[in-house]
Amino acid sequence: MHIYLDESGDLGFDPNSSKYIVIALLITKTPLHIERCIKKIRQRKLKKKLKELPEIKFNKSNEFIREKILTCIANEPVEIAYIVLDKKHVNPVRYNHKQKIYNFIVGYLMCCLPYGNTTHSKLIVDKRISNKVIRADFDEHIKQNTTFKVDITHENSMYNQCLQAADFIAGAIFRKYESGDSRYFDLIKDRIKVLQQL
Repeated sequence: MHIYLDESGDLGFDPNSSKYIVIALLITKTPLHIERCIKKIRQRKLKKKLKELPEIKFNKSNEFIREKILTCIANEPVEIAYIVLDKKHVNPVRYNHKQKIYNFIVGYLMCCLPYGNTTHSKLIVDKRISNKVIRADFDEHIKQNTTFKVDITHENSMYNQCLQAADFIAGAIFRKYESGDSRYFDLIKDRIKVLQQL
């Protein structure tokens, strides 16, 4: 089983920061099907100039592309899990511990996955953490909070279409909470198996 992780929103706490941060997991046994979704839409739906971009992202795509990608993902045998943190619930003494907050909410979500201790999975994370020590701390925290065996890799989403798909899922969920716009969320809601709110 392959689990692709991406987030939307930020962990800032100033007036210009987002109100929420969403961590989304795209879970599939057939990543090739998701890759085909992204490749097909890139080839058939994007203008020539956009095809040359290294990756497509939810925030930089138009409504048509968002709907096409999310609909394609929802038609595949996938599961979606997500956690949303309302940042007003975070104690101000923790504002300077952003990586610990991130580790906690990802670990919390992973421990809620109903796969039991016999599952062996691969967690693929968008390579947002450049510091090797912090990355190792993240990996250790996740492994300790997961009931099944998981191997973790950090990859550049530019070269991973499934991470790009996870970006669209995170973006759709975030938009529902941050701005009350659920039109993209509604395209994938039937695939959501785990939902956590903090």
